[in-house]
Amino acid sequence: MKVFILDNGTLDLDYAWLYHIPHPATVDNQHPPAEWVTIPTYTVLIEHPQLGWVLYDATCHPEWEKRWPKELQPIFPYRATDRQLLPAQLDQLGLKMSDIDIIIISHLHLDHCGCLDFFRGTKAGSRGIIVHEDELAHALKVTHVGPVDFSGAYVKGEFELPGINYELMVGHHLELAPDLHLYHWPGHTPGLIGMVAHTQHSGTFIFTSDAIYLERNLKEWHLSGIVYDTVAYFRSMYEIKQLARKYNAVIGYGHDMDKFRELKKAPEYYE
Repeated sequence: MKVFILDNGTLDLDYAWLYHIPHPATVDNQHPPAEWVTIPTYTVLIEHPQLGWVLYDATCHPEWEKRWPKELQPIFPYRATDRQLLPAQLDQLGLKMSDIDIIIISHLHLDHCGCLDFFRGTKAGSRGIIVHEDELAHALKVTHVGPVDFSGAYVKGEFELPGINYELMVGHHLELAPDLHLYHWPGHTPGLIGMVAHTQHSGTFIFTSDAIYLERNLKEWHLSGIVYDTVAYFRSMYEIKQLARKYNAVIGYGHDMDKFRELKKAPEYYE
């Protein structure tokens, strides 16, 4: 098994979305300034001897400025060079969208499912994109009950697409192969899926997606700023911590720029 990390650009945002109340106000400083930061957005590609090409997450759509609600664009602006866009990242490995066999979407926020649009009618899209049943149910509910077609970072047009089918992950754990496992780690959203890959020579990798944004969240046992269920958040973080200890694993956090820089990027890989 080979594990490729695909660099898909960056998002800019207020640090408070990543770390809950990073600069609390005090009597002496009642209006502390916001901290504006840049974070990575990335996908993980697995070349697996039994499963074929497996893609974890689908980052942002290149035409985000046309697709995202105008209310969200100045809050989380996306930045990417042409080379960082998902189609180009696959192309550098000699792959097309139609070559991908299985797609797993950690959760249906717009920065994790945006490029599903490119998989309409492909074998992966027709087979069924793997999402957790709790995630799809929640995403459909919140984008269909209000006056607009988005709610928070859920945008109906990014995941409800003709030519895209879904295969639901049910329960807490799904073994895709003996060396590739999916886990239900709710908290950030109701149905977030993390991925654990056991490589032969490079050890174990735990990809948390937004179950844990930053290493700082884990080390300081601190909430992120976007949490659906605070109790579930800490339970999921506890399980990730124990798995990391058990396997002496490398943790691929959701949006930690410093830790992301430490990882090999495609076309380099782990195996």
